[in-house]
Amino acid sequence: MLRSGDVFAGFTIERLLGQGGMGSVYLARHPRLPRLTALKLLNPELFADAEIRARFEREADLAAQLDHPNIVAVYDRGAEADQLWMCMQYVDGVDAASVHPHTLPLERAVQIIEGVAAALDYAHGRGVLHRDVKPANIMLARSGAGKGERVFLTDFGIARLREDSTHLTQAGMFTATLAYASPEQMTGQALDNRSDQYALACALYWLLTATGPFDSPDPSEVIHGHLQLAVPPASMRRAGLSPAMDPVLARGLAKRPGDRYGSCAEFAAAARHALTAPTPIPQPIVVNPAPFGAPVPVVIPEPIEPEAPAPQDDSSGSADLTVRRSYPPAPAGPVLLAATVPPPAGSVPLPVGPASPRGRAADPAPAFPPPGPYPQQVGFPPNPAGPQPVPARSARPLAWILLGLAVLLVLVGIVVLVILPGSGDHEHDQPVTPRHSLTHLF
Repeated sequence: MLRSGDVFAGFTIERLLGQGGMGSVYLARHPRLPRLTALKLLNPELFADAEIRARFEREADLAAQLDHPNIVAVYDRGAEADQLWMCMQYVDGVDAASVHPHTLPLERAVQIIEGVAAALDYAHGRGVLHRDVKPANIMLARSGAGKGERVFLTDFGIARLREDSTHLTQAGMFTATLAYASPEQMTGQALDNRSDQYALACALYWLLTATGPFDSPDPSEVIHGHLQLAVPPASMRRAGLSPAMDPVLARGLAKRPGDRYGSCAEFAAAARHALTAPTPIPQPIVVNPAPFGAPVPVVIPEPIEPEAPAPQDDSSGSADLTVRRSYPPAPAGPVLLAATVPPPAGSVPLPVGPASPRGRAADPAPAFPPPGPYPQQVGFPPNPAGPQPVPARSARPLAWILLGLAVLLVLVGIVVLVILPGSGDHEHDQPVTPRHSLTHLF
């Protein structure tokens, strides 16, 4: 443990910035340049491990090649007194793990992820994977001199070496923090940029809800959640968070890398869009929807008692009566009835005629609405466009009546001509006695 004023590898120690299971980070003054740097020292017991030394040096060299405004720059590395050290850019600020998510504005949480996503995509384009993206490795620089707060991603190069009580341990594998590790990282599969995207989605989930997606004191439950369980909706854990954020997080935290976004910037852009996306309006639920062309299921309402007719107006001699029919009790379940199609826009309703003696409105002369298209799925024939001509009354029935009367008159005339001459010949004959009559007849 170094103290303030100690000199290590030419750097003058100012104070301890942080300490972990793998080593410590100090604020130190550069021996030749007038600036403060962050000096990271690996624990002496790890120096004897040749594999760890080789990985540390190789990854430090890769990180030193990264030049991005959202990545903490690596200036130098070396070994001193059986300790590996790395000199990095000092960021005057705090890490994201020290903020309280419940007081962190949603806009600011997404802004932090946007900065980290830009840094990751830049590193991925140069073949460098971070492997340990988490809020503790995201630095938030204090604003000053009129500049806004900057976001930095740190700990490139030794992420796979970090081990503590919250890390997954597996033979032959350098692991990341368990709460932010991807499924393929836990199972020892090959890693690519989508593994860092999974960890970035876990970090956003924490910044929004103050908890990881699969938070538990039992490491086995955390592993089971990352490998098997669906992502709990973040909108249920943070008031004011749009439900549109849930599918974005679910895709970034997909179990299979192929189901995630193509890049970290694409994930961050989707999260930005979800902040301003309108809350989905619940759609009405259609019960037993009928297929196209079938009757619509309608539930018969409860019986309605008829209302008393309105008093008649003696001055006009007629009045409009309101009559409601009484329906029988509705059977259980929906009953299929043909749906009544409303008349097209602009049609004229049927007029109500004068009241009949029975108290029911007399049927007036039919007044049809203007022709128009009607839905075919309810069984109505197509209505031809345009007004239809009223067929003229046929003259054939009248001709047949006149012809019948003429035939009847001819028949009557024939009968008269046949009967009247016969009756005149018998006017001067002797009266016929009964005997004579019988003889005449037989």
